[in-house]
Amino acid sequence: GERFHPESRPPAGFTRHILRTLQPIVIHTAEELDRQMTELGASNIGGGTVDNSCIYVPILRGNSAAGVISVGKQPAHAFSNSDVSLLATLANAMSVALENARLFDETQRLLKETEQRAAELAVINRIQEGMAAELDFQAIIDLVGDKLREVFNTGDIGIRWYDPESNLTHFLYEYEHGVRLMPQSRAPVPGGFFFRIMETRQPLVANSRAEQAALGGQVMPGTDQGHSIVNVPILGNDRVLGSIILTNHERESAFGEAEVRLLSTVAASMGVALQSARLFDETQRLFKESEQRNAELAIINSIQQGLAAELDFQAIVDLVGDELREVFDTPDLGITWYDQKADLLHYLYSYEHGRRLTFAPVSPRPGGLFDTARNTRSPLLLCTTAEYRRAGITTLPGTDTSKSLMSVPIISSDRVLGGIQIENYERDNAYGESDIRLLTTIAGSLGTALENARLFDETQRLLKETEQRNAELAIINSVQAALAAELNIQGIYDAVGDKIREIFNNRDMGIRVYDPDTDLIHYAYTYENGKRLSLESEPLGDAGFAAHVLRTRETLVINKNMTQAMTKYGSYALPGTQVEKSSVLVPMVAGEQARGIISLSDMEREHAFSDSDVRLLQTLANSMSVALENARLFDETQRLLKETEQRNAELAIINSVQAALAAELNIQGIYDAVGDKIREIFHNRDVGIRIYDPKTDLVHHPYTYENGVRITIDSQPMAGRGFTGHVLRTRETVVINENMAQAVEKYGSYIIPGSQMEKSAVQVPLVAGDQARGAICLFDMDHEHAFSDSDVRLLQTL
Repeated sequence: GERFHPESRPPAGFTRHILRTLQPIVIHTAEELDRQMTELGASNIGGGTVDNSCIYVPILRGNSAAGVISVGKQPAHAFSNSDVSLLATLANAMSVALENARLFDETQRLLKETEQRAAELAVINRIQEGMAAELDFQAIIDLVGDKLREVFNTGDIGIRWYDPESNLTHFLYEYEHGVRLMPQSRAPVPGGFFFRIMETRQPLVANSRAEQAALGGQVMPGTDQGHSIVNVPILGNDRVLGSIILTNHERESAFGEAEVRLLSTVAASMGVALQSARLFDETQRLFKESEQRNAELAIINSIQQGLAAELDFQAIVDLVGDELREVFDTPDLGITWYDQKADLLHYLYSYEHGRRLTFAPVSPRPGGLFDTARNTRSPLLLCTTAEYRRAGITTLPGTDTSKSLMSVPIISSDRVLGGIQIENYERDNAYGESDIRLLTTIAGSLGTALENARLFDETQRLLKETEQRNAELAIINSVQAALAAELNIQGIYDAVGDKIREIFNNRDMGIRVYDPDTDLIHYAYTYENGKRLSLESEPLGDAGFAAHVLRTRETLVINKNMTQAMTKYGSYALPGTQVEKSSVLVPMVAGEQARGIISLSDMEREHAFSDSDVRLLQTLANSMSVALENARLFDETQRLLKETEQRNAELAIINSVQAALAAELNIQGIYDAVGDKIREIFHNRDVGIRIYDPKTDLVHHPYTYENGVRITIDSQPMAGRGFTGHVLRTRETVVINENMAQAVEKYGSYIIPGSQMEKSAVQVPLVAGDQARGAICLFDMDHEHAFSDSDVRLLQTL
């Protein structure tokens, strides 16, 4: 009859046996108790009187046990079968309550943690926004210090910077009791706080004066000793650059994990900001890099789309120049081209202060921009006028000297063909690594484009198609790889729906998901009369049961007079469904918003749902709302992640293809390179490239694989018939995935001598301007339905 509190310990004896078997144990006598305790290795937890009659039942959670309830009495045979049943029933009810309480407690913990992270992020963002706008070293220090004093509501803070060459600590920002101090620089005290954080590279917290003394802390002359202190390192370039110190002069144990974490994050951002040209912290760099990747891909795509429509050399240069001025938001850009035979440098595109300039061709000056690029084959970045002088760079007659310049060579066929220069006349250090990378990527594309424009128009077309093919493949591969590793959200809807139908004895039910961005209601899971239905999404609108439940976030129960209720709420039967006799609709609420509905229906009788049914469905909806919302957010996060990965993959493929084709000028070599790449992407499928010559009205077959073997096919008159004739005439894709013989007859096709009839085929036109100049073909000799919509779409994109 007395409560006691044993220490926690690993499960043993009766508890371990029940957790493993999930079966209750009932003991009626002292002899039976002794025997079972011996068999199961049990012991008396309390160490006191042993009961003669005992019941042990598991607290079940799904297919496992979360714990045990035991009841004991002194008399033998004290418990009947009804007692055991009652205790088991109570354990089951308790299991649900305890699990809900545990989930609620975990949700609250995560919510508090998220709020804490959000608060920290807001502080960090405010600090980083300020740092991004500052160029002066001391101004960044002052901004961070002021923000930290405001955030921590303290008048006692220090920001210190260590110079390893002079072994001096500089007190850049020092406040005590709300008054700013200006201490002289001095060497760190051996064994003191700064020496310790240099060794450990970890924050140091001393929450009492005794702890400070034990850690070697010393009071700076002219200042007071605090009761609590936290000292975090500012890291950069793999060393400790300095530290941020907070002091509390009023109480001990003033600093906890949250303060240390926030201060450490700010210190990390501050170190990156000061070391990286005193402009951008690491978060901004990563954000800009992500945007830069998307910008690079967009630029390359837009430029190459323009290049496909242009065959004139100067028109290509103008197109690229205009795009670059827009992307870099600059009025100062130049594109030069070198004529090796005449040893002349042509200024094909020159803008200064927003005005287009014209210059006569000149021989490259030794040591000038082009001569430097020709010798180094590398980009050149000049960040100050002093660097201009050291590099020996001079301006063209009639132009001004800029403060910053980046110049990248245009390289193709293993030689420097020209260069792109962008200048800034307003500020030093205007360009960074990401700008150089983007300009270098575009210069690579431009080199190939211009070289091919001067030599092979057909090569230009093939280059663009190959780049697009590889880019599309990268997207598909990255998406498939991501999806293969993650749970599909529809799978979650199905699992939830199946479970609810199981709980409610296979009642008709539905899960509806509301998308507030599109104002559409999606029918993710619907059963009616025991059969799964597939219903089209539709606008939510202002009327109907669903609109009422989503708007009010209240459960709607209709157990009778369904027709009157439909009239009252403006509801109607969806096409392909019937009107039910009883219905319950429960909102799935995430935060302050209803994101969907779980409904139960009975098509045959009124008053089908009791209060307990409604209560159970509400409990399930509340429990599942979090899971479904998390799945939706995870799905959205995966989508954004895949999009970023796809952009990076596209850029990587474009660069690799351009590098491969830039060295290939032989037209057959280009056909071979493109064909081999397509076969590689489509897992060595049979491929054909067919080129139409309108002058001779012949279709040439420069590249054909059949049954995995390279074959040679003589040129054929087009004659306007067959699959290829149809594709060239209509400029439309032909897909045959079944009934090949009927398709051959329909299109008037025939088997080319030396080849066989395939089971599946895709032919996509190669279009230049308004003319189809050829086709790329995929074949499968063994299978019908060999090519999916994504295969066709990818080949069309190429």
